[in-house]
Amino acid sequence: MSAVQQANFAPMRSVPMEILALGFCRTGTASMRAALTVLGYGNAHHIGRVMANPEEVDAWNTAIDAKYLHKGTPYRQEEWDRLLGDFKVVADVPGILFAAELVQAYPEAKVILTTRDPDRWWKSFRETLLVMLDTKRTLLARWLDPSGFGKFVPFARRNLEIVLGPMDTLTETDAKQRYIDYSNAIRHLVPSDRLLEYQMGDGWGPLCTFLGKDVPETPFPHKNDSVMILEGSRKQMWRIYRRSAVKLLAPLALVIAVGLAMRFRGI
Repeated sequence: MSAVQQANFAPMRSVPMEILALGFCRTGTASMRAALTVLGYGNAHHIGRVMANPEEVDAWNTAIDAKYLHKGTPYRQEEWDRLLGDFKVVADVPGILFAAELVQAYPEAKVILTTRDPDRWWKSFRETLLVMLDTKRTLLARWLDPSGFGKFVPFARRNLEIVLGPMDTLTETDAKQRYIDYSNAIRHLVPSDRLLEYQMGDGWGPLCTFLGKDVPETPFPHKNDSVMILEGSRKQMWRIYRRSAVKLLAPLALVIAVGLAMRFRGI
């Protein structure tokens, strides 16, 4: 029995998978997810979903082990349906690690490849994800929250390292070449009539034409810039610190309160 079957995931998919947004991290994937929500596709499955639901980590790791380490049985459509539930959109990691499998499992789904100039991509990646997932910076938070943040950070690093190589020794030259190679692999994987290449700044026009949707009156969303990523990571770690401090201080406060009560009663 696979990790998906053991976990409490949806038993079947009741709606079709409509869009596979297979652009690599830091190419505008968050803005694209927001745009697709505006167009009526609902929320997408992406790395934030795994962060909020750490029980998914084991299921995704099992799939990664099967594909990249040849340990276990590769996921079939049944496992993908259960793991992805009724999301109509898959975006970003961990889904992009299984681009070929998802393209095959959901042949009616359209594919969007967000792209970015490699130099600008590397600058954004280096200043956000490399910082957010630094093992030294996150050490205390991971130790205080082993089943949540402590489980998620190694998983998120593993996702990126599958495409880019070890993050601790990653060079700019290697990273940019592997990013380019990833985008080229998607281009070769997906037939041109099923694929939209999109760069942030293209606006609603190409996306709505590709999807057969009317252009919304609202501006195209802009999400997940460098400041938002780092601020979100900082807030998450401080929530862990505050929660842990309350747990640690509560017994001490109780002891002090009992001691004071005993003193006032002359015991």
